[in-house]
Amino acid sequence: MSTVPPPAPLVRELVCAWIEVPALDATAERLRSVLGLEPRASGTLTGEAGEAGLGGWAGRPWALLGPPGFPYGMVCLVEGEARPVTRTLPRGWDSVELVVEDVDAAAARLAGWPGVRPVAEPFTTDLSELGSNVHRSGVWRMPWGTHLILTTGLTQPQGRSFPSARQGTGPVFEVHLRTDDHDTARRLYGESLGMPALMAADFTEGPLHRAWGIPGGTLVRMSLLKSGHEGTGRGAIELQGHPAANLDPAGLPGGTGLVSYACADLDAAHAAVLAGGHRATAPAVAESGPLAGRRSFVAYGTEGERVHLVAHRQEGDTP
Repeated sequence: MSTVPPPAPLVRELVCAWIEVPALDATAERLRSVLGLEPRASGTLTGEAGEAGLGGWAGRPWALLGPPGFPYGMVCLVEGEARPVTRTLPRGWDSVELVVEDVDAAAARLAGWPGVRPVAEPFTTDLSELGSNVHRSGVWRMPWGTHLILTTGLTQPQGRSFPSARQGTGPVFEVHLRTDDHDTARRLYGESLGMPALMAADFTEGPLHRAWGIPGGTLVRMSLLKSGHEGTGRGAIELQGHPAANLDPAGLPGGTGLVSYACADLDAAHAAVLAGGHRATAPAVAESGPLAGRRSFVAYGTEGERVHLVAHRQEGDTP
């Protein structure tokens, strides 16, 4: 008896993660010199940014940086403020995780970046029993208030390939989204946008707790939701469900504030988001920013987080 394959995800690849930083030029130079990210484009967001769901950023300078050899998995910096640092974990969008060729060498370079605080020095994790791989990662609290994770794959997952780096640094492998309502958050990304789970598990101890200083016995629900393309895909969302007391208050500004995903069929994605009961802006052509000239809309998740969905680029286009 034949089985019907699941539908392809409506999102094809993570174009870029947007990070609000208090010193754009200096941060861009550090990302270039420390991590090897290449400057791709820069400019100023115009007044239409508010109508496109990028409200609060109109009139601000931006700079797009990308990993050598990759037209996706980039970082877009926006001049602004840092996320306030509290004793709890950032709510909504937080960590940007990049694949690197040698996490220990990258950690040594990060040590010379003023204002960077190590949260977890590079450590090795074996998630083979969950269908993932053995990898080595480190976590840092960055000057913009949210986190950077660097990861080097040591083995390959079962039945798929783990992203690799070219010339030292690869694309954004995943972005972390924290919420105290895991099931509702997963409905937007897993059901409406069709992002399948590469891995889903509940943890009460282990490397996730050690890395983030979470007390043993605390339930954390985790779903790794992939975008399109083969294997691990081109940019996943690590959705973490935490007790509300472990998370920051909602709506804190600064730091990681938006992620942009490309869609093969933008209108189908918009219809699916609305059909799922989620709030979204109307599709429109962006007039400024790194994705100017492409139709896009912004959907809002359970934490008020913004996911920016854009028409997929043609092969050879930049970005």
